[in-house]
Amino acid sequence: MTISRHLEQVLAHAESRLAATGARRPTEALPLYKKFLKVEEHRLRLNHQAGGGGREICARRGELVDVLLRYVFGGAAATTSGNGERSIPLALIALGGYGRGELNPFSDIDVMVLHHQRAAKISPDMEEMVNQVLYVLWDSGFKVGHSTRSIKEAIAQANADMRTKTAMLESRFLAGDSELARKFREQFRSKCVEGHERKYVEMRMQDQVARHNKLGDSVYLQEPNL
Repeated sequence: MTISRHLEQVLAHAESRLAATGARRPTEALPLYKKFLKVEEHRLRLNHQAGGGGREICARRGELVDVLLRYVFGGAAATTSGNGERSIPLALIALGGYGRGELNPFSDIDVMVLHHQRAAKISPDMEEMVNQVLYVLWDSGFKVGHSTRSIKEAIAQANADMRTKTAMLESRFLAGDSELARKFREQFRSKCVEGHERKYVEMRMQDQVARHNKLGDSVYLQEPNL
């Protein structure tokens, strides 16, 4: 797979600045992550000022956050209980516009953490690992939409809530247990998509009408940062 020149630069910068974070809890390495972000976001601003288009900037910001999250998730996995990522099978999934690979400045980062446990409450180790990732994002200034679910819970929520299903339609694996993510995608397609197409489109149309009525039929009220 060919990667963009921008992504090559971000990866090289991350390798030089963030490689040492793997041995530290992400919250302890927060200054390194924030400095990395500051440099890369400045690079994006310069690119935009030089004529970079909106789609290009959105895609590049998505790439930047992908790299950041993979380092943070890896650090959280490696330092939780000291047993490494394999001992805590979690999958980090991007949702919605971020899952689609588009991330505007000021946009929320929507992510879901998948786990394999059947119990209603996740284990303390899993909770600590999830919190480490979220704290770094919050403390770095991101607005985060997040959930932690088993595959069964994710499927049930998708079928109960149209907007959740819409976000999951554009889900994308980021880090962690790729097999867990693959099982989710398979079950999501078979239990939430196939055979549900007509009902989903009808609900989407109803939601659009409701949103337009609520906001006075003006698209400008739906984008507060524009």
